[in-house]
Amino acid sequence: MDAVKEKVIGNIKTIRETKNYSEEYMADKMGISQSTYNRKENGEGDFTLTELINMAGVLEVPLVKIIELDLARIINQTNNDTATGNHIIENQTVMNEGYQLAAGQFKEENIFLKQQVKDLMTMLATKI
Repeated sequence: MDAVKEKVIGNIKTIRETKNYSEEYMADKMGISQSTYNRKENGEGDFTLTELINMAGVLEVPLVKIIELDLARIINQTNNDTATGNHIIENQTVMNEGYQLAAGQFKEENIFLKQQVKDLMTMLATKI
């Protein structure tokens, strides 16, 4: 399992367990089977972006909390390697990829939220 996927799954488990939500509860709220949820949370499958967005709603946290990467660790590692002259380009690439991933995820969440606002405005307009 790659480091990004491992971090996201760790975030999901931590938030879910903090809220005392079972895998069964999560699966039910997300409209998938408990076995499917279990496989995905154990890294045997991938959560789709839609599932992650739904999960954020169920967990009552912003999507960024689920997909949050440890960029501080990446930056610190890059600084340490720079000081010793090792792997500078490789670490800058990892750091850039982390920022690009985070930016892309923020963009997706922004698009989703804008659509939700638009849908709500349409619903309100039809009820007035």
